Amino acid sequence: MTEACQPMRAKAEALTALHSKPASAIHGLVTSFAAFGMAAINAEDWRFLLPGLLMVPFALVRLWRMYEFQRRGIEVRSLSAWERSFFVCSVIIALSHGLFVLQAMLLTNHVFIISLSVGLCLAQMVGVVARNFASSSLVSAQALAMGIPCAIGWWMHPNPWFGVTAIFFVPFFLSARSLAAGIRNLLEGQRDALETIRRVAIRDSLTGVLNRKGFYEKLSEEQSQPDRGHYIAVLVDIDYFKAVNDSYGHSVGDALLVQIARRLERIEHEGLTVARLAGDEFAILARSHEPQSEMENICGRVLECFDDLFNCRGVYLSVKASVGAAAVKHADAQNSVIVYADLALYETKELGRDGYHIYRDEMQGKFERREILRRDLRQAVAAGELRLVYQPMGDIDTGAITTCEALMRWDHPTLGTISPNEFIPLAETADIVSEFTRWAVETAVAECVHWPSTVGVSVNLSACDLRRRDIVNTVFDVLIRYGLAPHRLTMEMTETALAEEPLMTRQVLHGLRALGVKTALDDFGTGYANFGYLIDYEFDKLKLDRSLINQVSEGSRARVLIAGLARTAQDLGLTIIAEGVERRKQFDTLRSLESIDTIQGWLLSRPIQSGQDIRTYLAHPFFDPERISEETDETISLQA
Repeated sequence: MTEACQPMRAKAEALTALHSKPASAIHGLVTSFAAFGMAAINAEDWRFLLPGLLMVPFALVRLWRMYEFQRRGIEVRSLSAWERSFFVCSVIIALSHGLFVLQAMLLTNHVFIISLSVGLCLAQMVGVVARNFASSSLVSAQALAMGIPCAIGWWMHPNPWFGVTAIFFVPFFLSARSLAAGIRNLLEGQRDALETIRRVAIRDSLTGVLNRKGFYEKLSEEQSQPDRGHYIAVLVDIDYFKAVNDSYGHSVGDALLVQIARRLERIEHEGLTVARLAGDEFAILARSHEPQSEMENICGRVLECFDDLFNCRGVYLSVKASVGAAAVKHADAQNSVIVYADLALYETKELGRDGYHIYRDEMQGKFERREILRRDLRQAVAAGELRLVYQPMGDIDTGAITTCEALMRWDHPTLGTISPNEFIPLAETADIVSEFTRWAVETAVAECVHWPSTVGVSVNLSACDLRRRDIVNTVFDVLIRYGLAPHRLTMEMTETALAEEPLMTRQVLHGLRALGVKTALDDFGTGYANFGYLIDYEFDKLKLDRSLINQVSEGSRARVLIAGLARTAQDLGLTIIAEGVERRKQFDTLRSLESIDTIQGWLLSRPIQSGQDIRTYLAHPFFDPERISEETDETISLQA
């Protein structure tokens, strides 16, 4: 609720309090009219009914308005009309009770009637303070409407002691306003405390921006203003934020999140709202009549927030973000704009991070496909739908096949063959990738025992596997059961996987090396190309990513870089493998560098089916480096 809306909300709350409990108003009306009737009967004077005749129509109107207020609710444009109506009726009712006391003093000396009138008036004043405390002006007006006639009646009574008695009653009427103010201040204090609690509940304690609850409350508020255009949601996910926490500690990570929140808040856009939904995920809510251009503008401004270094407690960090955006015309209970923005964010992450995508309808189809795959993944192993294919690696000089990498494929019963690039990330989110790895290790080892003793097999480990010590026990058990020499098994992992759990990874790799199993750093060159990993983890093999190999024949700079990387790694005792070798020209260039040991790629062989196909291929585990020829089919993807 904005500060500009606070007075209107307070007025609405006061009116709600005034119009509440019509049953008590009915009780007061019946009691007062009964008192007027008893006075008329006891005095045998019909004039005591006149205050009742004055009061009844206004009391009935007020009672009807109370029920109508509750039935119709509050209309902001008519708050003043409701207030005026209640004010007039209440003052006339109070005046009726004051006139009753005046009549009792002037028309009779009957003790019962005088006591009845004064008691009724005092009870009415207590009721005024208790019911109408929310309106100080109304309490004052009613106190005067009752107090003035009472005071006149007491002072005009022939017995002077009545005037003296009146002196004790006057402070009661004069204090009515302060009594009502005390009740009102007490309740307002409670309301302010609750408002403070609510503000704390919807704010992120670290960054001060809205949290998830506050963000969705803001989205609900926006639904009351449909004329402001489309709803725009932008989701921002910090790339590799976990690596920051692991490398520099949570205090630096927290400082980074605070600075990111401040930069996002400085994005210029009318009515823009920034929230932190979870860990390293932020959200932005905006409205616009031109959503497409505005989404592009906001996404661009978000990425600009990450152009400059972040100074976090003296640590300068270069951080990037993945962004997804969506817009809808009408907000709905399912918050579809957030769902669509999340799909766009997923697209950004899937295509390399550090950028943004805007939701397109075809993303929904991808989402539905992912959900089908996610649902069916758990049954894939038990249903026998997974299989391995093997891509050979050969010595670049001698042509000897040294290892075959096991590549997983999923033959989905309705969607056909699914690449691991698609289903492994889903298995990681479903926390079942370790089950896939155990199956792959056992299947690959069982196959490798049928190959020549000079040929080994290589299996990939995911980040999830490196977080579990039991992978070492799994490998040990499989090697024992199938009798495969440990050095013939290689476990591959990527830089990204290493960065997620460095301490646990170190323990897992130490355990694998203790078994005699070889280890390889895969896809080197796609991430940070951090040579620290080669020193800290003592790998046996280094696989240069295809993105580097694609450039090796394009210019001298690429060749110099790759040659330098390879020579440095060789000096550390690593075997250097070039991935994605697709062309003869690449092969010749790599061979001329004299620092590449092994090649892998379609130039050597496409992935081969397990069983008889791979055994037939390895019956003569050599290729002729001088006579190797590249593929001529340009219509197929070169991604293995």
